[in-house]
Amino acid sequence: MKLVCPNCNQESEHEVLSMKSMKNGVEYTLKCKNCGYVYKKYVEEEKMKELKVVWSWRDKSEVRKIVKLEEDILSVGEEILVNNINSQITAIDSGGKRVKKAKVKDIDTLWAKRFDRVIVKISVNRGSKTVPYEIISHPDEEFYIGDIIEVNGHHAAIHKIKVKERFITRGGARARDIVRIYAKEIREVSGRY
Repeated sequence: MKLVCPNCNQESEHEVLSMKSMKNGVEYTLKCKNCGYVYKKYVEEEKMKELKVVWSWRDKSEVRKIVKLEEDILSVGEEILVNNINSQITAIDSGGKRVKKAKVKDIDTLWAKRFDRVIVKISVNRGSKTVPYEIISHPDEEFYIGDIIEVNGHHAAIHKIKVKERFITRGGARARDIVRIYAKEIREVSGRY
């Protein structure tokens, strides 16, 4: 293993001469391969904590559990795995308050939503009527102004995209950032001869 030697102050390879398990960690007897200095180093065992996660997908929520290192810091908006499903932290309860981030050891409840797929809301203008739809998409799928999308068996052209801070009328956005897509129905003309 590579460590900074307390004798020669150089980062160098160390030989492990012995290991002794202790209550909350391991005591190593090490020999610096640079200067030959032999010393003991105690390494505290990293503690884990089981966290309660209120996990949501669409209109259903259920309580799940995950295990994380106590010293890790989790933040709202961060992506984590919950039962091997990519999820996004939506809220953190710590000490009876809602916080933006906290150390795992201080977290009471974690709130998360499924994030391996997201719901993209779409408003399709069909003449004088606007009809709302939803599609399921991968968070990184991109939608662009001018794209033709199929919604409920109809084709529509995207003319505006609402993201959290603004409207987009040129370019595109990832599904994870989209609040709503606005599109106009394309009327299919059947040819008669």
